[in-house]
Amino acid sequence: MIRQILMFFSLFFLKSNLIFAQCGEIGNQLVIDNQTDLELLSGCEIFEGNLILTSENISDLSPLSSLSVVNGSFYLINSSVTDLSPISSLNTAIQILIQSNFLLNSCCAILDFNNSFQLGTISNLSISNNGIICDDNNTLMLECLGYISGCMDQEALNYNPQASQQDGSCIYYCPDSDDDIVDYSCHSDSIPVNCNPIIVNQPSDGAGHFNNPVGLCYEETPPSSGPHRPMWGRWGEYEYMPPQRYIHNLEHGGIALLYHPCAPIEFVDSLRSVACSRGLDDGGDFRWILTPYADLPTNIAIVAWEWTYFNDCFEFESINNFINNHYRNAPEDFYYNGTYDTLFIGKCEAFGCNDISAINFESSSLIDNGSCIYPSIDTQLVILNDGWSIFSTYISTTSNDNMSNIFSDISNQTVIVKNNLGSAYLPDWDLDISLVIGEGYFAKMNSNATLQISGTQIIPELNPIDLIEGWNLIGYLRDEPVDIILVFQDIYEHVIIVKDGLGNIYYPDWNYNNIGEMNPGEGYQIKMSSSTQLEYLSNDEEY
Repeated sequence: MIRQILMFFSLFFLKSNLIFAQCGEIGNQLVIDNQTDLELLSGCEIFEGNLILTSENISDLSPLSSLSVVNGSFYLINSSVTDLSPISSLNTAIQILIQSNFLLNSCCAILDFNNSFQLGTISNLSISNNGIICDDNNTLMLECLGYISGCMDQEALNYNPQASQQDGSCIYYCPDSDDDIVDYSCHSDSIPVNCNPIIVNQPSDGAGHFNNPVGLCYEETPPSSGPHRPMWGRWGEYEYMPPQRYIHNLEHGGIALLYHPCAPIEFVDSLRSVACSRGLDDGGDFRWILTPYADLPTNIAIVAWEWTYFNDCFEFESINNFINNHYRNAPEDFYYNGTYDTLFIGKCEAFGCNDISAINFESSSLIDNGSCIYPSIDTQLVILNDGWSIFSTYISTTSNDNMSNIFSDISNQTVIVKNNLGSAYLPDWDLDISLVIGEGYFAKMNSNATLQISGTQIIPELNPIDLIEGWNLIGYLRDEPVDIILVFQDIYEHVIIVKDGLGNIYYPDWNYNNIGEMNPGEGYQIKMSSSTQLEYLSNDEEY
């Protein structure tokens, strides 16, 4: 495996003029258990896949001093490493896990990881059992910075009595909320129309991610930064989007077009026209959110990260100038949609399918235009995200089981689909493979897509999956999620590791699991120490 990684690394230099040196392979993982193999990654700047360092024979991370991006997960477990500074440039990864490295005594890089985690370029960060210097944040800041930064307000929920420098992270009591939705209807007279644009700059209040029901409140009305929910919204118009959501869209470089619930309807139409009339740039479609805002002090407000435009009238020139000056000036520059779509209306179009039971459901707020498409009996919808995914199905196709047939409706969005043996369906090269029940598949898409698979739902207990020693790519055959630990409880002694398409893992020997549940439509990589058979329970039985 190390030789393959090194070969990919060398070929990259021969065939590419890009600035960054890449190594690894998307969808795979590299486990390194000795210093000699680690030296082979010297000079690597971007690692594709999961990189796992786990052995007392690893003592020096200097070969990774150029590494800044892991397009997967990075694990450092049970090593003899004493210094993390060689990997201080690592600022982008799905997950970083540093655990049980008892000899660590230089851990300042963890502060850099924390900053990247707050910005969202590191999605998950876990630091544990590495000694008090590395696991205690206050001790770490004192050791590395010479001071402790944190919240110094005793009234705050996260008051740090040891902090000597305020860092703007204070969080105050705010009522819990299941969805952040407030009354956004009009309960007063409209604000008199008066053209007087005012622009306010409010320095960032942070960018921490907090799930419901943790309450998030803001001192500014409306807020232009601050703590928010982990998932941002689809770009477009909403019947209502709370600030706890749109702030995340601002963090990704977008613009929020807000209006008072009692503002004249022509103001709302004009704001929509501004958003829909702006063309493409090098970041793709214009990123915008249009929503009413309860208790807005003016008829309209245009909000970018840390900046807000107020006015009681619609004034195209000043609004356009504000957008030009502040659009995409944010900590992150992400063009793609989030998955939050509660009360979503549409994007430059208010008509579409509004029936939640339809295959092409968009929003219940749309005006039905007769476009709804309904699934036939025994149809599974599989979500395939832009980039790489691992998918499977519990549907046995009734006729043609070739991938070219199954992917025919989304072939223009499909780059490649391949099985565990490396055989592939490539739409542009007229290569094809068959879909086999019980197997998982890698799929690379050039945009988000929904795969509709129709046929006959299989009976999971009648379709055991043969697992060979080494790597397997398997499907999930039940129609409801189940805890992965329960699924493998009868054969866990044969299982080395299970991995999902996001890089999350289940390590039975380490009693570590951040996959959680196995889900219909998803596939899983599993490495076995010996051959055995996986048998799912029926859909009517519980684990």
